[in-house]
Amino acid sequence: MDFRYAALTREHAEQWQSLRLEGVRDFPVGFMVTEQEAATTSLERAADILAAGSTRGVFTNEILAGFCGFRRSQLERLRHRAELGPFFVAARFQGRGAAGVLMSGVIEEARAAGVEQLELFVDTENTRAIRFYQRFGFQQAARFIDSVRIDGHSHNDYFMTLRIAA
Repeated sequence: MDFRYAALTREHAEQWQSLRLEGVRDFPVGFMVTEQEAATTSLERAADILAAGSTRGVFTNEILAGFCGFRRSQLERLRHRAELGPFFVAARFQGRGAAGVLMSGVIEEARAAGVEQLELFVDTENTRAIRFYQRFGFQQAARFIDSVRIDGHSHNDYFMTLRIAA
């Protein structure tokens, strides 16, 4: 399959909202929002979120296959850093290269913008995602205890970083 990396805009709101709900429902440890919060997000609110300019996507034939938050710090002392997440690719596109195109696109965009460090959090039990991030050079920098509680169950996260040449 051919995949294309692009920034998401208001026009992608319906596809993004649907894919986000799929991710929250099928993979809750990858998202901070609950399924109910995602399901009650209006299309207008989804468009506003995308209009902020901090979400990237991977497409195949105009179908949104996955998305990733990409937030560069606006503070002068922190502009060398950007945060990623959530990072999600629909199950039907996993293992087909979509995630690699998405991550490569984010890394190249960050590099071109002068970002020197990418940062993300990942559930310590999400070994598949951890291995994926490690393949791109991310390294564990810290462990965040009790970072999120899902249905009353405490989860821990790894804080991972990638140093990139500007």
